[in-house]
Amino acid sequence: MPNIKNGVILDNIEQLVGAIQQDPNVAKVQFKAQSEWNGGTQAKVTISEMFSNGQNMFGPERNFSLIVDEPAVLGGKDEYPNPVEYLASALCGCLTAGIATNAALFGTELEKINVEVLVNFDIHGVLGLDRSKPSGPLDLHYKVTLKGKNGANVDQLIKSKETLDKKSPIKNTIELPLRVTTEVVVEE
Repeated sequence: MPNIKNGVILDNIEQLVGAIQQDPNVAKVQFKAQSEWNGGTQAKVTISEMFSNGQNMFGPERNFSLIVDEPAVLGGKDEYPNPVEYLASALCGCLTAGIATNAALFGTELEKINVEVLVNFDIHGVLGLDRSKPSGPLDLHYKVTLKGKNGANVDQLIKSKETLDKKSPIKNTIELPLRVTTEVVVEE
């Protein structure tokens, strides 16, 4: 019988940990997303490949797509979330998944995880109206609401969240310095 707690398939995590212990290069993972312009401020983003140790971990059946847009006040049609909203949703998803996993690993059953993310901007910089203002966010705040099942230990609930505060890949991507490289190809 599979080891599942809070809907998290712990057997799969144990298999991955075992594979990494046998070959540390398995831990070198690369996520890939590609976009294609849909006109205006819209882009279709496709996510289908995830690499471990240079090999695609999934077959062609893994294929997700999402549309990115901007609100009308920023020139878009406001038909889909904008990039900042996807960033906030990525953090929500990462925190929710990570807390559920940590709680499962700590033997804590959950009834509820709610995450709210607020990303604060002064868009003077984005719009080029005041070059002294940053074009990125000023700050970010998130609130996590947890409810355990069957008299879950409050300290274990808090530990599930605090452990993830240190380990969340999305939080760390946002918060820590990240070396970013870029290139451009101009077709004729």
